[in-house]
Amino acid sequence: MQISTYHTRPGSTRAPHGSPAVERTLPPPDFPTRRRQTLARMRRSHPIADSLAICDPLDIQYLTGTRHGISWLILHAGGCFAISRHMLVEEVRAEAVDCEILLPCARSTERPDLEKFLLAEMTRRGCRSLLIDPARLAAQSYLNLIRHAEIRDIPVLTATDFLACQRAIKDATELELIRRCVGISETAFEGLTARGCAGLLGRTEREIADELETRMWSLGADRQGFPETGIIVASGPNSASAHHSPGGRRVAAGEPLLLDWGAELSGYRSDMTRTLFLGSLPDFAREAYPVVEKAIGDAARLLQAGQAMGEIDRAARDVVTGAGYTEFHYGVGHGVGLAIHETPWLRARSEEICEVGMVTTIEPGVYLTGVGGIRIENLYRIGKGGCECLNSLPIDLESMVLTR
Repeated sequence: MQISTYHTRPGSTRAPHGSPAVERTLPPPDFPTRRRQTLARMRRSHPIADSLAICDPLDIQYLTGTRHGISWLILHAGGCFAISRHMLVEEVRAEAVDCEILLPCARSTERPDLEKFLLAEMTRRGCRSLLIDPARLAAQSYLNLIRHAEIRDIPVLTATDFLACQRAIKDATELELIRRCVGISETAFEGLTARGCAGLLGRTEREIADELETRMWSLGADRQGFPETGIIVASGPNSASAHHSPGGRRVAAGEPLLLDWGAELSGYRSDMTRTLFLGSLPDFAREAYPVVEKAIGDAARLLQAGQAMGEIDRAARDVVTGAGYTEFHYGVGHGVGLAIHETPWLRARSEEICEVGMVTTIEPGVYLTGVGGIRIENLYRIGKGGCECLNSLPIDLESMVLTR
Protein backbone atom coordinates (compact mmCIF):
# COMPACT_ATOMS: atom_id res chain seq x y z
CA MET A 1 0.00 0.00 0.00
CA GLN A 2 1.29 3.47 -0.86
CA ILE A 3 0.61 6.01 1.85
CA SER A 4 0.71 9.76 1.16
CA THR A 5 3.56 11.25 3.19
CA TYR A 6 3.55 14.94 2.18
CA HIS A 7 7.29 15.29 2.13
CA THR A 8 10.10 14.89 -0.36
CA ARG A 9 13.40 13.13 -0.18
CA PRO A 10 16.66 15.11 -0.21
CA GLY A 11 17.59 16.44 -3.62
CA SER A 12 14.12 15.85 -5.02
CA THR A 13 13.13 19.39 -5.93
CA ARG A 14 14.33 22.55 -7.49
CA ALA A 15 12.52 25.78 -6.85
CA PRO A 16 10.98 27.52 -9.90
CA HIS A 17 13.04 29.97 -11.96
CA GLY A 18 16.31 28.31 -11.09
CA SER A 19 16.57 29.43 -7.46
CA PRO A 20 17.89 26.89 -4.94
CA ALA A 21 15.38 24.47 -3.50
CA VAL A 22 14.48 24.79 0.14
CA GLU A 23 13.91 21.30 1.54
CA ARG A 24 11.28 21.15 4.24
CA THR A 25 8.65 18.78 5.47
CA LEU A 26 5.19 19.87 4.44
CA PRO A 27 2.34 20.00 6.94
CA PRO A 28 -0.37 17.50 6.04
CA PRO A 29 -3.55 18.88 4.51
CA ASP A 30 -6.35 19.80 6.91
CA PHE A 31 -8.64 16.87 6.12
CA PRO A 32 -11.27 17.67 8.80
CA THR A 33 -11.69 21.17 7.35
CA ARG A 34 -12.00 19.74 3.84
CA ARG A 35 -14.72 17.38 5.03
CA ARG A 36 -16.59 20.18 6.82
CA GLN A 37 -16.44 22.29 3.68
CA THR A 38 -17.76 19.38 1.64
CA LEU A 39 -20.72 18.88 3.99
CA ALA A 40 -21.44 22.61 3.96
CA ARG A 41 -21.57 22.58 0.18
CA MET A 42 -23.86 19.56 0.28
CA ARG A 43 -26.28 21.34 2.61
CA ARG A 44 -26.36 24.39 0.36
CA SER A 45 -26.90 22.48 -2.87
CA HIS A 46 -28.97 19.57 -1.54
CA PRO A 47 -30.59 20.67 1.74
CA ILE A 48 -32.61 17.45 1.98
CA ALA A 49 -29.47 15.30 2.19
CA ASP A 50 -27.82 14.76 5.58
CA SER A 51 -25.03 12.40 4.47
CA LEU A 52 -22.70 12.00 1.51
CA ALA A 53 -21.31 8.73 0.14
CA ILE A 54 -17.99 8.84 -1.72
CA CYS A 55 -16.35 5.93 -3.53
CA ASP A 56 -14.00 7.59 -6.03
CA PRO A 57 -10.42 6.81 -4.87
CA LEU A 58 -9.08 10.30 -5.59
CA ASP A 59 -11.99 12.00 -3.79
CA ILE A 60 -11.38 9.68 -0.84
CA GLN A 61 -7.67 10.56 -0.87
CA TYR A 62 -8.53 14.26 -0.99
CA LEU A 63 -10.73 13.92 2.13
CA THR A 64 -8.69 11.40 4.16
CA GLY A 65 -5.13 11.22 2.81
CA THR A 66 -5.57 7.52 2.08
CA ARG A 67 -4.93 6.48 -1.50
CA HIS A 68 -5.88 2.79 -1.28
CA GLY A 69 -7.96 0.61 0.99
CA ILE A 70 -11.26 2.48 1.41
CA SER A 71 -14.18 1.37 -0.75
CA TRP A 72 -16.80 3.75 0.75
CA LEU A 73 -16.46 6.97 2.73
CA ILE A 74 -19.56 8.43 4.42
CA LEU A 75 -19.65 12.02 5.66
CA HIS A 76 -22.45 13.01 8.03
CA ALA A 77 -23.18 15.58 10.70
CA GLY A 78 -21.56 13.47 13.42
CA GLY A 79 -18.31 12.87 11.53
CA CYS A 80 -17.35 10.21 9.04
CA PHE A 81 -16.87 6.49 8.69
CA ALA A 82 -15.23 4.39 6.00
CA ILE A 83 -15.42 0.80 4.87
CA SER A 84 -12.11 -0.99 4.35
CA ARG A 85 -10.96 -4.58 3.89
CA HIS A 86 -8.97 -6.92 6.09
CA MET A 87 -5.76 -6.87 4.06
CA LEU A 88 -5.35 -3.07 4.34
CA VAL A 89 -7.32 -2.08 7.42
CA GLU A 90 -4.35 -1.49 9.74
CA GLU A 91 -2.59 0.73 7.21
CA VAL A 92 -5.80 2.66 6.58
CA ARG A 93 -6.44 3.18 10.29
CA ALA A 94 -2.88 4.48 10.72
CA GLU A 95 -3.34 6.91 7.83
CA ALA A 96 -6.94 8.14 8.29
CA VAL A 97 -6.62 8.58 12.05
CA ASP A 98 -9.65 10.86 12.42
CA CYS A 99 -12.06 8.57 10.51
CA GLU A 100 -13.84 5.56 11.90
CA ILE A 101 -12.67 2.59 9.80
CA LEU A 102 -15.05 -0.37 9.62
CA LEU A 103 -14.84 -3.90 8.28
CA PRO A 104 -18.06 -5.20 6.67
CA CYS A 105 -17.56 -8.81 7.82
CA ALA A 106 -15.79 -10.78 10.54
CA ARG A 107 -13.49 -12.78 8.25
CA SER A 108 -11.64 -11.90 5.08
CA THR A 109 -12.93 -15.06 3.38
CA GLU A 110 -16.54 -13.84 3.57
CA ARG A 111 -18.17 -11.95 0.69
CA PRO A 112 -20.11 -9.12 2.32
CA ASP A 113 -22.93 -7.08 0.83
CA LEU A 114 -21.15 -3.72 1.06
CA GLU A 115 -24.19 -1.61 0.19
CA LYS A 116 -26.37 -3.40 2.77
CA PHE A 117 -23.68 -2.90 5.41
CA LEU A 118 -23.31 0.75 4.44
CA LEU A 119 -27.04 1.49 4.81
CA ALA A 120 -27.20 -0.37 8.11
CA GLU A 121 -24.37 1.75 9.53
CA MET A 122 -26.06 4.91 8.30
CA THR A 123 -29.30 3.93 9.98
CA ARG A 124 -27.45 3.17 13.22
CA ARG A 125 -26.02 6.71 13.17
CA GLY A 126 -29.37 8.34 12.49
CA CYS A 127 -28.70 9.32 8.84
CA ARG A 128 -32.01 9.79 7.03
CA SER A 129 -31.01 10.66 3.44
CA LEU A 130 -28.00 10.17 1.17
CA LEU A 131 -26.27 12.04 -1.66
CA ILE A 132 -24.11 10.07 -4.11
CA ASP A 133 -22.39 10.53 -7.46
CA PRO A 134 -23.76 7.69 -9.61
CA ALA A 135 -21.08 8.22 -12.27
CA ARG A 136 -18.45 6.97 -9.81
CA LEU A 137 -20.30 3.71 -9.13
CA ALA A 138 -20.48 0.43 -11.00
CA ALA A 139 -24.01 -0.19 -12.21
CA GLN A 140 -24.47 -3.25 -9.99
CA SER A 141 -23.31 -1.36 -6.91
CA TYR A 142 -25.66 1.54 -7.66
CA LEU A 143 -28.66 -0.77 -8.14
CA ASN A 144 -27.84 -2.64 -4.94
CA LEU A 145 -27.51 0.62 -3.02
CA ILE A 146 -30.87 1.86 -4.29
CA ARG A 147 -32.53 -1.43 -3.39
CA HIS A 148 -31.29 -1.40 0.20
CA ALA A 149 -32.06 2.32 0.56
CA GLU A 150 -35.67 1.68 -0.47
CA ILE A 151 -35.95 -1.11 2.11
CA ARG A 152 -34.77 1.30 4.82
CA ASP A 153 -36.79 4.22 3.43
CA ILE A 154 -33.67 6.36 2.91
CA PRO A 155 -34.02 8.78 -0.02
CA VAL A 156 -31.03 8.76 -2.39
CA LEU A 157 -30.16 11.98 -4.21
CA THR A 158 -27.57 12.25 -7.00
CA ALA A 159 -24.99 14.84 -8.02
CA THR A 160 -22.32 14.45 -10.70
CA ASP A 161 -18.71 15.48 -9.98
CA PHE A 162 -19.70 16.85 -6.60
CA LEU A 163 -16.12 17.35 -5.37
CA ALA A 164 -14.63 18.57 -8.66
CA CYS A 165 -14.98 22.29 -7.96
CA GLN A 166 -13.65 21.97 -4.43
CA ARG A 167 -10.63 19.97 -5.57
CA ALA A 168 -9.95 22.55 -8.30
CA ILE A 169 -8.92 25.18 -5.71
CA LYS A 170 -5.49 24.15 -4.47
CA ASP A 171 -4.44 24.89 -0.89
CA ALA A 172 -0.86 25.75 0.10
CA THR A 173 0.22 22.13 0.61
CA GLU A 174 -1.24 21.01 -2.71
CA LEU A 175 0.40 23.90 -4.54
CA GLU A 176 3.79 23.17 -2.98
CA LEU A 177 3.58 19.50 -3.98
CA ILE A 178 2.76 20.52 -7.56
CA ARG A 179 5.71 22.95 -7.55
CA ARG A 180 8.00 20.17 -6.41
CA CYS A 181 6.69 17.92 -9.19
CA VAL A 182 7.47 20.70 -11.68
CA GLY A 183 10.98 21.05 -10.26
CA ILE A 184 11.62 17.31 -10.54
CA SER A 185 10.32 17.27 -14.12
CA GLU A 186 12.41 20.21 -15.23
CA THR A 187 15.61 18.95 -13.62
CA ALA A 188 15.09 15.56 -15.27
CA PHE A 189 14.62 17.24 -18.65
CA GLU A 190 17.78 19.29 -18.21
CA GLY A 191 19.69 16.10 -17.45
CA LEU A 192 18.22 14.36 -20.47
CA THR A 193 19.22 17.19 -22.83
CA ALA A 194 22.55 18.11 -21.19
CA ARG A 195 24.56 16.46 -24.00
CA GLY A 196 22.49 18.14 -26.72
CA CYS A 197 22.01 16.23 -29.97
CA ALA A 198 24.64 13.68 -29.02
CA GLY A 199 22.47 12.42 -26.16
CA LEU A 200 19.33 12.03 -28.27
CA LEU A 201 20.09 11.30 -31.93
CA GLY A 202 19.74 7.67 -32.94
CA ARG A 203 17.90 6.66 -29.80
CA THR A 204 14.36 5.27 -29.84
CA GLU A 205 11.39 7.17 -28.47
CA ARG A 206 10.94 4.45 -25.85
CA GLU A 207 14.57 4.72 -24.70
CA ILE A 208 14.20 8.47 -24.24
CA ALA A 209 10.92 8.07 -22.33
CA ASP A 210 12.51 5.47 -20.08
CA GLU A 211 15.49 7.69 -19.29
CA LEU A 212 13.24 10.65 -18.49
CA GLU A 213 11.20 8.47 -16.12
CA THR A 214 14.33 7.04 -14.46
CA ARG A 215 15.73 10.53 -13.93
CA MET A 216 12.50 11.65 -12.21
CA TRP A 217 12.66 8.63 -9.92
CA SER A 218 16.26 9.43 -9.02
CA LEU A 219 15.21 12.98 -8.14
CA GLY A 220 12.60 11.79 -5.67
CA ALA A 221 9.40 11.32 -7.67
CA ASP A 222 7.12 8.50 -6.55
CA ARG A 223 6.57 7.73 -10.26
CA GLN A 224 6.08 9.51 -13.56
CA GLY A 225 2.92 11.60 -13.63
CA PHE A 226 0.96 9.81 -16.37
CA PRO A 227 0.59 6.23 -15.07
CA GLU A 228 -2.57 5.69 -17.12
CA THR A 229 -1.03 6.65 -20.48
CA GLY A 230 2.72 7.09 -20.04
CA ILE A 231 5.18 9.80 -21.01
CA ILE A 232 4.82 11.06 -24.59
CA VAL A 233 7.96 11.07 -26.73
CA ALA A 234 7.12 11.65 -30.40
CA SER A 235 9.71 12.13 -33.12
CA GLY A 236 9.40 13.30 -36.71
CA PRO A 237 5.94 12.72 -38.21
CA ASN A 238 4.85 10.97 -34.99
CA SER A 239 4.78 14.38 -33.31
CA ALA A 240 1.71 15.22 -35.41
CA SER A 241 -0.26 12.91 -33.09
CA ALA A 242 -1.32 14.78 -29.97
CA HIS A 243 -1.10 11.63 -27.82
CA HIS A 244 1.51 9.44 -29.44
CA SER A 245 2.78 6.42 -27.49
CA PRO A 246 6.59 6.16 -27.71
CA GLY A 247 7.84 3.22 -29.72
CA GLY A 248 10.85 1.96 -31.64
CA ARG A 249 11.28 4.88 -34.06
CA ARG A 250 14.78 6.36 -33.82
CA VAL A 251 15.26 10.09 -33.50
CA ALA A 252 16.85 11.73 -36.55
CA ALA A 253 18.38 15.14 -37.21
CA GLY A 254 16.36 17.96 -38.72
CA GLU A 255 13.02 16.88 -37.26
CA PRO A 256 10.87 17.73 -34.24
CA LEU A 257 11.06 15.80 -30.99
CA LEU A 258 7.99 16.41 -28.82
CA LEU A 259 8.14 15.47 -25.12
CA ASP A 260 5.11 15.64 -22.82
CA TRP A 261 5.92 14.50 -19.27
CA GLY A 262 5.42 15.08 -15.57
CA ALA A 263 6.19 13.72 -12.13
CA GLU A 264 4.03 12.44 -9.28
CA LEU A 265 4.72 13.06 -5.61
CA SER A 266 2.37 12.14 -2.73
CA GLY A 267 -0.42 11.74 -5.27
CA TYR A 268 0.00 15.15 -6.96
CA ARG A 269 1.19 15.66 -10.54
CA SER A 270 2.83 18.05 -12.98
CA ASP A 271 2.36 18.28 -16.73
CA MET A 272 4.46 20.09 -19.36
CA THR A 273 5.45 19.84 -23.03
CA ARG A 274 8.45 21.01 -25.01
CA THR A 275 9.17 20.49 -28.71
CA LEU A 276 12.85 20.21 -29.55
CA PHE A 277 14.57 20.36 -32.95
CA LEU A 278 17.77 18.38 -33.35
CA GLY A 279 20.64 19.67 -35.45
CA SER A 280 18.59 22.06 -37.55
CA LEU A 281 15.14 23.59 -37.76
CA PRO A 282 12.72 21.96 -40.26
CA ASP A 283 11.07 24.34 -42.69
CA PHE A 284 7.53 23.94 -41.32
CA ALA A 285 8.68 24.85 -37.81
CA ARG A 286 10.10 28.22 -38.86
CA GLU A 287 6.57 29.44 -39.44
CA ALA A 288 4.58 27.20 -37.08
CA TYR A 289 6.60 27.51 -33.87
CA PRO A 290 6.15 31.30 -33.47
CA VAL A 291 2.40 30.77 -33.95
CA VAL A 292 2.23 28.29 -31.08
CA GLU A 293 4.42 30.50 -28.92
CA LYS A 294 2.09 33.45 -29.54
CA ALA A 295 -0.96 31.27 -28.83
CA ILE A 296 0.26 30.22 -25.38
CA GLY A 297 1.26 33.79 -24.57
CA ASP A 298 -2.10 35.28 -25.59
CA ALA A 299 -4.01 32.68 -23.59
CA ALA A 300 -1.82 33.13 -20.50
CA ARG A 301 -2.41 36.89 -20.55
CA LEU A 302 -6.16 36.26 -20.19
CA LEU A 303 -5.78 33.67 -17.44
CA GLN A 304 -7.11 35.31 -14.28
CA ALA A 305 -9.94 35.04 -11.78
CA GLY A 306 -13.28 36.08 -13.25
CA GLN A 307 -12.35 35.21 -16.83
CA ALA A 308 -14.56 32.78 -18.76
CA MET A 309 -12.63 29.62 -19.53
CA GLY A 310 -13.93 29.55 -23.10
CA GLU A 311 -12.36 32.95 -23.80
CA ILE A 312 -8.93 31.63 -22.83
CA ASP A 313 -9.30 28.66 -25.16
CA ARG A 314 -10.46 30.88 -28.02
CA ALA A 315 -7.56 33.29 -27.52
CA ALA A 316 -5.13 30.47 -28.31
CA ARG A 317 -7.31 28.76 -30.91
CA ASP A 318 -7.83 31.96 -32.91
CA VAL A 319 -4.08 32.52 -33.19
CA VAL A 320 -3.60 29.03 -34.64
CA THR A 321 -6.52 29.14 -37.09
CA GLY A 322 -5.79 32.77 -37.98
CA ALA A 323 -2.34 31.70 -39.17
CA GLY A 324 -3.96 29.18 -41.52
CA TYR A 325 -3.47 26.01 -39.48
CA THR A 326 -6.12 23.47 -38.57
CA GLU A 327 -7.32 23.95 -35.00
CA PHE A 328 -6.06 21.59 -32.32
CA HIS A 329 -8.74 19.07 -31.40
CA TYR A 330 -8.78 19.41 -27.60
CA GLY A 331 -9.39 22.07 -24.98
CA VAL A 332 -6.40 24.34 -24.58
CA GLY A 333 -6.03 23.58 -20.88
CA HIS A 334 -7.01 21.34 -17.99
CA GLY A 335 -6.56 21.23 -14.26
CA VAL A 336 -3.78 19.18 -12.67
CA GLY A 337 -3.75 17.82 -9.13
CA LEU A 338 -4.52 14.37 -7.78
CA ALA A 339 -5.55 13.55 -11.36
CA ILE A 340 -3.50 14.53 -14.39
CA HIS A 341 -6.71 15.77 -16.03
CA GLU A 342 -9.29 17.39 -13.76
CA THR A 343 -11.34 20.56 -13.27
CA PRO A 344 -10.94 23.30 -14.53
CA TRP A 345 -11.48 22.53 -18.21
CA LEU A 346 -10.44 25.31 -20.60
CA ARG A 347 -12.67 24.50 -23.59
CA ALA A 348 -13.86 26.69 -26.42
CA ARG A 349 -17.55 26.80 -25.48
CA SER A 350 -17.14 26.75 -21.70
CA GLU A 351 -18.86 29.56 -19.80
CA GLU A 352 -17.39 28.51 -16.46
CA ILE A 353 -15.37 31.16 -14.65
CA CYS A 354 -11.77 30.92 -13.48
CA GLU A 355 -11.21 31.19 -9.72
CA VAL A 356 -8.24 32.13 -7.56
CA GLY A 357 -6.20 29.07 -6.64
CA MET A 358 -7.00 26.95 -9.67
CA VAL A 359 -4.04 25.26 -11.36
CA THR A 360 -4.29 24.62 -15.09
CA THR A 361 -2.21 23.88 -18.16
CA ILE A 362 -2.20 25.90 -21.35
CA GLU A 363 -1.07 23.76 -24.29
CA PRO A 364 -1.86 24.94 -27.83
CA GLY A 365 -0.38 23.11 -30.78
CA VAL A 366 0.00 22.84 -34.54
CA TYR A 367 -0.18 19.32 -36.02
CA LEU A 368 0.62 18.57 -39.68
CA THR A 369 -0.12 14.96 -40.59
CA GLY A 370 2.86 13.21 -42.13
CA VAL A 371 5.15 16.15 -41.35
CA GLY A 372 5.27 16.83 -37.64
CA GLY A 373 3.74 18.70 -34.75
CA ILE A 374 4.57 21.40 -32.24
CA ARG A 375 3.08 21.80 -28.77
CA ILE A 376 4.12 24.07 -25.92
CA GLU A 377 2.63 23.42 -22.49
CA ASN A 378 3.12 25.25 -19.22
CA LEU A 379 1.39 24.96 -15.86
CA TYR A 380 -0.18 28.05 -14.23
CA ARG A 381 -1.77 29.08 -10.96
CA ILE A 382 -4.66 31.51 -11.37
CA GLY A 383 -4.62 34.71 -9.30
CA LYS A 384 -6.83 37.78 -9.01
CA GLY A 385 -5.06 39.97 -11.54
CA GLY A 386 -3.31 37.39 -13.67
CA CYS A 387 -1.55 34.07 -13.37
CA GLU A 388 1.74 32.64 -12.15
CA CYS A 389 3.63 30.30 -14.44
CA LEU A 390 4.95 27.40 -12.37
CA ASN A 391 7.54 26.46 -15.00
CA SER A 392 11.01 27.91 -15.43
CA LEU A 393 12.22 26.08 -18.57
CA PRO A 394 12.30 28.43 -21.58
CA ILE A 395 9.95 28.07 -24.53
CA ASP A 396 11.61 30.40 -27.05
CA LEU A 397 12.52 28.85 -30.38
CA GLU A 398 16.25 29.47 -30.05
CA SER A 399 16.32 27.42 -26.84
CA MET A 400 14.44 24.56 -28.51
CA VAL A 401 17.02 24.03 -31.27
CA LEU A 402 19.82 21.73 -30.13
CA THR A 403 22.85 22.10 -32.36
CA ARG A 404 25.60 20.49 -30.26
